[in-house]
Amino acid sequence: MDIREIKEYLSAKGIQPSAPRLAVADYVFNTMDHPSAEEVKEEVERKTPSVSTATIYNTLNLFVEKGLLRVIQDPITHKHRYDCNTRPHFHFYDEESGQLLDLDPSVLKVSPNFNRLHDEFDIKDIEVVVRGRKKKKS
Repeated sequence: MDIREIKEYLSAKGIQPSAPRLAVADYVFNTMDHPSAEEVKEEVERKTPSVSTATIYNTLNLFVEKGLLRVIQDPITHKHRYDCNTRPHFHFYDEESGQLLDLDPSVLKVSPNFNRLHDEFDIKDIEVVVRGRKKKKS
């Protein structure tokens, strides 16, 4: 996504596209690495040193609140990681590299029976993380 597209996207979601928000958005919407808040902070500060830490965290929270990002808990460190892919999908956690990769939902057949849970729980999301190691190409 280029800056013009990001401005339009933020505006369409009711978010004022300020310079700090654009700096955060440019990074998180153009990486598929599922960065942690600390990684976003490091990258944004490297490119735009004038953006405060509080602004970066507030912007991430705003993007989550508005549905532009999803928060995923890292299966090992338990840190929050941010996912710009808000469509239904699963994740593969590579235990060797620490990478969190998107998996198309068609690779797993998950058929939850919500009717049985409906009386006890208010289900808001399903998160599936497959753990393993990415095979080396031979």
